Amino acid sequence: SLLQETTYRPNMRSKFLAGMLFCLLGSLVAAQTEEEQPEAAADPEAEPEPMFGTLDYILLAAIGAAAIWWLFFRDSEGDKIPEYEIKPMVVRETSTVEKGFLAKMRKTGRRLVVFYGSQTGTAEEFAGRLAKEGARYGLKGIVADPEEENMEDLQQLTELDSELGPCLAVFMLATYGEGDPTDNAVEFNEKLTNDGMDLNGMKFAVFGLGNKTYEHFNKMGKFADLKLEELG
Repeated sequence: SLLQETTYRPNMRSKFLAGMLFCLLGSLVAAQTEEEQPEAAADPEAEPEPMFGTLDYILLAAIGAAAIWWLFFRDSEGDKIPEYEIKPMVVRETSTVEKGFLAKMRKTGRRLVVFYGSQTGTAEEFAGRLAKEGARYGLKGIVADPEEENMEDLQQLTELDSELGPCLAVFMLATYGEGDPTDNAVEFNEKLTNDGMDLNGMKFAVFGLGNKTYEHFNKMGKFADLKLEELG
């Protein structure tokens, strides 16, 4: 919650006027005392007269009442105690947006997803070309990085068949080093190795990239093709 404090400013004018009233009251008392002292000195045997007359008492009572009203009963905005208002904090609800390649395919109506395993960018470039070329054959596609996707969602790819029509997953995989997967395909390779996915019914194709002069030419593409067939 938020505390909102109203501005508080002391009313200096009220204090000043109250002080003036008390000063006026003191001056009247002092003046009356000075008038009585000479008369008492001139005639010591005379009967002392009252210090204040009726009019004086009325005047003093009026001044005192005004001072009391000013100090204690006057409703002044400047003399109010600061007020605090508790307001509830407004929390905006964030909409949960479905993410991942399945959500993109469902939203765009595309039935082709091309995954790429690329170390130098060649496989990624080819994946983009293939996704565009698919539109010529009525199969619009999207490009996906397996490192940024939950590859276990491949198990739900066949569920889109009833919504969009037959869907296809293409794996464009390069081989790196001594027959190893590229950096962005390491986790996907582990999932294939562990046989932890059920890809029954999934339609797929594998496009391997490599240099045939290497000892482990196109090893990653061959391995992925074998494992995907076993899992599906």
